[in-house]
Amino acid sequence: MKEISAGGVVYRRRDGGLEVQLIRDRFGKIALAKGKQEPGETIGETALREIAEETGIRGAIVAPLSVIRYSYESAEQATVEKEVHYFLVEAGSGALQAQMEEIAGVDWYSPERSWQLQLVEGYDTNDEVLRQALRRLGADPGVADAGAADYRFSLWQPGQPMAPFIDHTLLKADARSADFAKLCEEALEHRFYSVCVNGRWVRQCREQLSGTSVKVCAVVGFPLGAGATRAKAFEAAAAVEDGAAEIDMVLSVGKLLDEDYAAVERDIQAVVQAVQGGALVKVILETGALRPDLIQEACRLAEAAGADYVKTSTGFGPGGATEADVRLMRESVSRRIGVKASGGIRSTETAAKMLLAGASRIGTSSGIAIVGGGAAGSGSY
Repeated sequence: MKEISAGGVVYRRRDGGLEVQLIRDRFGKIALAKGKQEPGETIGETALREIAEETGIRGAIVAPLSVIRYSYESAEQATVEKEVHYFLVEAGSGALQAQMEEIAGVDWYSPERSWQLQLVEGYDTNDEVLRQALRRLGADPGVADAGAADYRFSLWQPGQPMAPFIDHTLLKADARSADFAKLCEEALEHRFYSVCVNGRWVRQCREQLSGTSVKVCAVVGFPLGAGATRAKAFEAAAAVEDGAAEIDMVLSVGKLLDEDYAAVERDIQAVVQAVQGGALVKVILETGALRPDLIQEACRLAEAAGADYVKTSTGFGPGGATEADVRLMRESVSRRIGVKASGGIRSTETAAKMLLAGASRIGTSSGIAIVGGGAAGSGSY
């Protein structure tokens, strides 16, 4: 059974300032106005009707944002595949008034306050929706840490837990269904940010992690990056359809070494466009094969193509993550771009060095050893 809903991030400009609308749902959580599509409606009409009914505000769609997919069990014990389309909506007429049969409250907030409320009291699935809206409105949310407030993605500070910065990774060719079930169990137990898997296993992981804060990350063009651009785009779109919230794509390393920069940028851009805002895109550079100037150029191309992150290595190529490369990558992109360190990170000490060098995410199959304060064997990703 499939259920389609729509809603939006509503904003207004008042007295020269920007305000964002958030609701508090029946369960006391911060949320966005949304509801089910009715027969004969377009998805945009559904979003505007639901916003007006729940909050009293009539508005106009400015741009599409994310499409969120998840599943749940209905009261009749049937599995429902839910699809929610979110839009950026500019407030027009009407007075703010909560529809008390549906929600517990509604109010306007500054961008900073709306982001704080979302992080603390909102649903994890709405993080990226609100982030995209604020970014489009010129109010990038940054992070909660005041010392790094202008970074889009959190930077780790000593004393903080590392688990929320780790993509718990399993990319072995001989891994089986039971191995991925265990991967998800471990991610839930240790509260890792995501599980990172090949596309074949995205749907299984998403189903197991449904209703939790752990995201699914899928690799694309992995591990060589030498496939056709259209194949990478198709692979990325399929992964998002299956439930991936993040895509780690390998750029065309050979074309970068050829200094065919236009081809490299087109390759990345095709994947960014294929996911249609439904997932973050991280670009794997394979830094062990690159001169420092090519690392800098690859970072520039990834940002220009619309990627969200640059990532060091596949873990299958020459070398892995180094402090120097992470630091160079951090310096080569703006603060709206994150840096992911991966390849050979097997200990707490190494992970800390990468995070302090500027990484905002760690890709590793040794996450349990890292959060436990130890080190894993040399055979780990």
